[in-house]
Amino acid sequence: MRKVLFTFFTVLLSVVLSAEYLLVDDLGRLVPFEEEVNRVISAAPAVSDYIKYLGLEDKVVGVTDWDINIDAEKIGNLVPLNLEKIVSLSPDVVFLTGGFQEPEISRLERYNIKSLVINPVSFNDIYREIVLIGSILGEREKAQALSNELRQSVLNIAKNSFTWKDKPKVLYLMVQNNVSEIWTAGTGSYINELIAYAGGLNLAAPYTGNNGFLLVGPEFVVAQNPDIIIVSSYYEGDETSKNTILNAEQFKNVKAVKEGKIVMVDGNKMHQASPSLIDILEQLYEYFGENR
Repeated sequence: MRKVLFTFFTVLLSVVLSAEYLLVDDLGRLVPFEEEVNRVISAAPAVSDYIKYLGLEDKVVGVTDWDINIDAEKIGNLVPLNLEKIVSLSPDVVFLTGGFQEPEISRLERYNIKSLVINPVSFNDIYREIVLIGSILGEREKAQALSNELRQSVLNIAKNSFTWKDKPKVLYLMVQNNVSEIWTAGTGSYINELIAYAGGLNLAAPYTGNNGFLLVGPEFVVAQNPDIIIVSSYYEGDETSKNTILNAEQFKNVKAVKEGKIVMVDGNKMHQASPSLIDILEQLYEYFGENR
């Protein structure tokens, strides 16, 4: 046993000594960096939003086909990653997100390709990820300043909405073509924080699930009877979710439906914990303020 431990720490020490610095990613992995990072592959649109916010798009040599944030060479889907294409781009590091992309780590390791995983689930995580990614890309001071700026913008809105005496009761609903299965966001989700900062009372806050998201039925929405319902739209003119809710017989007596208070937000921004959430926060703050 002692021999095994000695071998492990010897290997770890050799990694530490050969690296210029070490960072811990959101999976708790110790990731060594030996040289300046100039060639990055962003294997998730959420990561690209951070890099764009930092103004460091010029360091990105590849993005997935689903990326709308950065114009760079396409590498294919988020999973499974096209390793042949990635290898051909000779990246210094590949950025991934947690959850469904985690199995890609071992695949990249077979080709000695460094990866770093981010998995933000709160606004504090977003501020931290900005600094982490900025540090990796050689702009720590700039990243810290931008992180502080974003934090202050969020805080300013939260301070203003905190003074409201009457706050609207809100539900965020994720639906497609029917309301038999609905996802919502409760405690532990960044969307719960978002609603609170914007001045709303999230009716799903007493509940939670994986990363704060939970599956509910139409009876839940009826019982909660929200003043406002938030839904996502993914392209201009997309009112699929809104129309599904408006046309659901089960919801005909729900206050938000009767009064037409269904607000659509950009799903591409809403469904990733990244700096662009500030745009959604500002939109909801204004809408809640006008409809409370």
